[in-house]
Amino acid sequence: MIQGDRPRVTTAAGEVRCDAVVVAGNAYLGNLVPALTGRIMRVANYIIATEPLGETRAASLLPSDAAVSDANFVLDYYRLSADRRLLYGGEVSYTGREPRGLDRRMRDKMQALFPALRGVGIDYRWGGDVGITLNRAPDLGRIGRNLYYAQGYSGHGMALAGLAGQILAEAIGGQFERFDDFAAIRHRHFPGGERWRVPLLALATTFYRLRDRL
Repeated sequence: MIQGDRPRVTTAAGEVRCDAVVVAGNAYLGNLVPALTGRIMRVANYIIATEPLGETRAASLLPSDAAVSDANFVLDYYRLSADRRLLYGGEVSYTGREPRGLDRRMRDKMQALFPALRGVGIDYRWGGDVGITLNRAPDLGRIGRNLYYAQGYSGHGMALAGLAGQILAEAIGGQFERFDDFAAIRHRHFPGGERWRVPLLALATTFYRLRDRL
């Protein structure tokens, strides 16, 4: 990618020249834009899905059919699916490696919260990476005149990513009011640099996880 009045973006499939570039790789951006390296941390998160529970059993767990999360630093979250499974999310990995005993740990936490689910089958489990910022606020900004970026939704990307797209489109079209509000939020790099950033965050998370249990 070459910046300037007419930025040029080159990929294996071809090349594009344009008036503005939007960088929205989030947790998968890597080192593509060095100025953004260290502003977000790539974190893996996981979800399990029970077997279908049926209307009566599902309603006894979450009568209002709400999507819920707890208030812990390393939070868990859960909701019912359209086919009345319980989707239970939580657990994190900062290393890129799946945590040991992940299935058992997630099942134990789910059953501790919902004892009625003891013995219920787990049909699916999946995971993916999210980008978190140090202050947990989304990071929107601009580098130079025409390189825009949006990242660091910190686990709330389903809602915030769509909003960020609208705000960037407004800015590129010349309306900067909402963009400037987000760009004014101060974001710091994670401490430790490339080598120590992940170990330091894992250590800090262990402390907060222990505090959550007290």
